[in-house]
Amino acid sequence: MDATTVAGGKNVVDGTPTFDTAPFAVMGKGLVARDMGFRNTAGAAKHQAVAMRSSGDFSVFYLCKFDAFQDTLYTHANRQFYRECLITGTIDFIFGNSAAVFQNCNIQPRLPMNGQKNTITAQGKSDPNQNTGLSFQNCTISPFNNLGSDYSTTVFINSFFGSLIHPKGWLPWTGTSAPSTIFYAVFQNSGPGSNTQNRVKWKGLRTITASVANKFTVDSFISGSTWISAAGVPFKGGL
Repeated sequence: MDATTVAGGKNVVDGTPTFDTAPFAVMGKGLVARDMGFRNTAGAAKHQAVAMRSSGDFSVFYLCKFDAFQDTLYTHANRQFYRECLITGTIDFIFGNSAAVFQNCNIQPRLPMNGQKNTITAQGKSDPNQNTGLSFQNCTISPFNNLGSDYSTTVFINSFFGSLIHPKGWLPWTGTSAPSTIFYAVFQNSGPGSNTQNRVKWKGLRTITASVANKFTVDSFISGSTWISAAGVPFKGGL
């Protein structure tokens, strides 16, 4: 999974903007990364420190490892696909405003500093007309998730939620509630943390039908069948 690892230690505390902290950044179209590791070594006390940032359309990551603390994986822009990857972190460690699908990935929280909570996602959709969001399909996930912006869009499909998931499930970016314009959805998930009975009562949280969930698959959400096939990476087009 990390036969070759790219690492660096740039971070916000030492003066580097979050966007520029990644030791590996994808700008061009059609990157395929396989069996690679991406690591930011700054540590939790250095706060935002990205391991990998992708802005390139048709980016594919297969059997890769993304390892840091806060803001590990910056899915900055365009269409992206992650298959059988390991992603570790503490706070908002999958974030950005791309259209990204994660299949069969292991989302693994690390121990945060005192006074911090683990939050996995902070999706940054800022305009309802943007076709962006984070879609997790057949992944293993724990614990909290965070809101990133007013139109933040995150979907969990057929995924396993571990026991570390807090019953409330979500945290607002600021304050105690969330905009009604968010779209945070679940479909046929399993595991001890998947029970939605005690989730926070926000208008934008919902349990969706198969027809709605299908809109967040590889075929529908990122039109991925052709370009992922060309990358030689396994994938599931639908539910």
